[in-house]
Formats: sequence, C-alpha cells, structure tokens
Amino acid sequence: MTTHNDVPRIPDSDWLEARFGKGSLWRPADAELPEKLTDHGSRTFLTTVGYPSVQIDVINFDSSDLRDDTDCGAMQPFDADELYGRRHHDDESPPVNFCFAVGTFYDQQLMLDAAGGRVDHYDPNGWDHADGYQGAAASSLATLALLLGLVAERREALEAATGDARTAVATELRDRMIETEPLVADSDFWLEVFEYLLDQ
Repeated sequence: MTTHNDVPRIPDSDWLEARFGKGSLWRPADAELPEKLTDHGSRTFLTTVGYPSVQIDVINFDSSDLRDDTDCGAMQPFDADELYGRRHHDDESPPVNFCFAVGTFYDQQLMLDAAGGRVDHYDPNGWDHADGYQGAAASSLATLALLLGLVAERREALEAATGDARTAVATELRDRMIETEPLVADSDFWLEVFEYLLDQ
C-alpha cells in the first residue's frame, strides 16, 4: 500500500478548509458545548480547529445541521445505553453515558462518544432490539474530520469517473483512508458508504 506522507495526523483548519471551503467548519466556543461532552480531545478540536458542517453529495454524507442552534440542532445529548440496547427496557434510572450525532449517511448515524471521544456507527433500525451499535467508525472526531477531508479531496475525480475508473479511484481512496485510520477496514459504516459510491 502506498504511503501518503502528506496526510496530517491531526488536521488543522487550513487543511480542512482547503478541502471543504472557507467558512465550512463549525467552531463553537467552549461555553457553547454541552457539559455532557467531557472528552477533552473532542472539545479542544471543536473549539480550536472546528469540524466540517457540510454535505458531501458524492457519498450522501451530511453534517450540516451542526450549525443549527435550535432544540433539535447541534450537539443534543443522547442516552447511549438506550440507543445501543445496553439499557433494560424497564430501567428508568438517569442516563450516565452520552453520545452526540456528528453526521449521517441516509438513516445511519455517526455518534461521538461523550466521554471517550470515539466515533461510533449507530443504526436506528436496531435500537429497539439491542442492535443499534454497529461498531467504531473513527478513533476520534479529529480523525473523522480527516477521513472526510480525504473524501472531499477526491470528490471531483469520483464524480467524473464511471465504471472501472470510478472503482479505481474509490479503491485508492479507501486504501488511503485505511492507512490513515485502520478502523475503516472493518467498519460497516464505511463499507456501506463505499458500496453506495460504487453503485452510483
């Protein structure tokens, strides 16, 4: 697998805006973030670099609602144990583990773990039979932003290509993403994204 030395370990705002455009990053003040988001790395990344609040049509990804400051908008806490089927149906104790939606692919969602900072794949079709959790999609919010930036880099090439040429571009992109974040290799979320990409 080719080594790509130009990929940063943690993207900065210049690197991300070069791929998504000026003003594309959601960069809240620390006071605007929910108290339940306790992961220091996530808070630091959001307030100093910013996270892409964008639509990436070529993979049908959407994180644009993070700019929404209404009650149904940015960074609303969810009870992770309820979503992922870890809470018994008659358990009415207060939630202790939280997560936040940071992007969607159709009805599939990427959820930021409030305490650990990992980004997990949540399938809302499985929440009521203990099958909502579908594994990790990225080790951190910064890494997810980096992966999305790699997709954005190849957006025009993917949109222009068809057939075998599109497969070649997508394969090169996936290899690059795996080199950057090994979790991509076994992630059902990214598998579904690439299946969608090659079906278009």
